[in-house]
Amino acid sequence: MIKFLFIAAFLFVSIGGVFPAQTAAAAETPASAPEAQQEQADPTVVIVNGKIIKASELNAHIAETQLSHEDALEDLIDLKLLRASAAEKKINAPTEPWSQEVRVGIEYALARALALDIPPPNVTLVVDHAWLKDAEDEKGRLAGRTLMERLRLLVVTGVTIPEAYNQLQLDGTAWHIGDHEEYTSIVVPAEVQDLSQGSLSQIIPGDGGLHLFKIHQRRQELQPVSDIRVPLLARLRLDAAIEQPETPPR
Repeated sequence: MIKFLFIAAFLFVSIGGVFPAQTAAAAETPASAPEAQQEQADPTVVIVNGKIIKASELNAHIAETQLSHEDALEDLIDLKLLRASAAEKKINAPTEPWSQEVRVGIEYALARALALDIPPPNVTLVVDHAWLKDAEDEKGRLAGRTLMERLRLLVVTGVTIPEAYNQLQLDGTAWHIGDHEEYTSIVVPAEVQDLSQGSLSQIIPGDGGLHLFKIHQRRQELQPVSDIRVPLLARLRLDAAIEQPETPPR
């Protein structure tokens, strides 16, 4: 009996010495091992205002843009800042990758929202245009205005300015009729500059006569990209927290 108790005690001590050691070893295994393995497989390359950019995202951007590693990283940082600022300023920005045209438009809207000193866009208007030279006497000028009003009424019904002019069979010596002419917005009368596509102007005096414009198209051409992008990104980076984690020793 004594021998049996001695063997049991020996086994208890031996087993008790094994399991606590295993438990302690398990406790010392970091809980974040899967995260550490994931970080090692796809390391963080930069953190922009708390937003992590992984190596896989950078590699995808390099493949998409064909930029160098360094340039692609800088561009990706810029895009993170642009998206965050656009969201803050409630500027419509697609979630999918931006085309160059879409990006330029967003950058211009952001620069305006941040009150940056940037050049305004150039706007080209494609218009039908009627101009009637003023007569030398008051009676002739009144008659001329009546003719312009008749022409405008025809255009309201849906015909073009050239078609309306032809229907009225007017004497062309005092008239200029333009079909899809192009003007920069700064050279047309102020009353026309901000008219939307499809609009018909009122009869506008100017240049020694009377004008009438039908707006077919507005083309907005922004200033060179660098004139907007450089000051905008400098402003966004000024307040940004950009951290590049140190590469751990191997």
